[in-house]
Amino acid sequence: MVSEQKGSGIFFSDVERLRAFCCIMVVLHHIIHACNLEFTFHLLPRCLWVGNGAIHVFFAISGFFITYSLKNRVSATLGESFLDRLHASKEWLLIFYKKRFFRIVPVLLFVLVGTMIFYACTEKDPGWFHPTLRSIVEIFCGSYNNSVSMFAETEKIHYGGFGLFWTLSVEMQFYMLWPLVLLMCKTDSRRAILSLVIGCAFLFVIQPLVTIFYGFKYYAINNNVSELFLGSFFAYLCKDADSICHDAKHRWFWMSLAAILAMLIWIYPSICNIESDVYFGKTVVSILSIGLTVLAIFIPGSFDFPVLNKLFNFLGRRSYAFYAVQLMLANIIVWYTNSIYFSKESFSKYDFAMWQFVMFFVLLFVVTELVFRFIEKPFRKFGGGKS
Repeated sequence: MVSEQKGSGIFFSDVERLRAFCCIMVVLHHIIHACNLEFTFHLLPRCLWVGNGAIHVFFAISGFFITYSLKNRVSATLGESFLDRLHASKEWLLIFYKKRFFRIVPVLLFVLVGTMIFYACTEKDPGWFHPTLRSIVEIFCGSYNNSVSMFAETEKIHYGGFGLFWTLSVEMQFYMLWPLVLLMCKTDSRRAILSLVIGCAFLFVIQPLVTIFYGFKYYAINNNVSELFLGSFFAYLCKDADSICHDAKHRWFWMSLAAILAMLIWIYPSICNIESDVYFGKTVVSILSIGLTVLAIFIPGSFDFPVLNKLFNFLGRRSYAFYAVQLMLANIIVWYTNSIYFSKESFSKYDFAMWQFVMFFVLLFVVTELVFRFIEKPFRKFGGGKS
């Protein structure tokens, strides 16, 4: 979700547009299920109500970009033992972790502080405070996915602003450990094989078994990391940007295939109700997500839809800010439109829901732009990342 790689040309543009599409899926999912913005029930057919398949795509993109940005430095690090290579790589490792910190934490702090202020001003139940503090600690410790899995149904804070940061916890675990794992291997071939083996093990063995024996724990790391490792594997298949075929033939065929995969990722969880009925549903969504990500990486123009490109390009660069602020803003709109400050006596139920929907998206785009320009971009530059 927070990969920072930004390059030129169609290769990176397709991935950014794919990330933007996934942001739209996630925000619609959240405002329907977590925030109950009623207009979306009228706007979308039932088969589009579940957008959590987008999270699998985010992980595949992150796995690819993080490994793609690391692999040349890892390959150039010499040493007979792991400790020798670790000692030789300490400078660029510190740079990598610094970039990750300033890529993630400033926007995260904005949302955490904003959500706490909102609850302090509006929440009548004093029991919100301690779960909120615990959640903040767990977010920064990278264990928040476990907290959401345990308490999502009982503690409001998990769907009132913080809940979506469970993905950051999974990625933070990956960011901290994966560079060290890559350094343990002596050659790129071993690193690629390790990525493939771990990814397939989670995808075809661990993920289904965990689902069968321990229930449908969506937030459990076991059910979400196969995409990270398989994305890493494809980073090793892509030697450099020149290895991508920029003269892709049959462009409309690849665009059609990408559109079909994108709609399957969106629709399949709703149709099959994979949270309760289909044991291998998450495996199917993972395979579809990896396939769509591979198309965006290796087939230029596969996610190049002229009508939507301006929106996708805009959201692609701002995807982290757009993703991070959505729950907080949706809950603010829900509170405001149901408070005495919003006169709704003259509205029908449909008109009221329409106003909720319009107000939310206007606020979402405005706040996203402000956060991107005045928090995310400056701190990314400060951390040494690209703007």
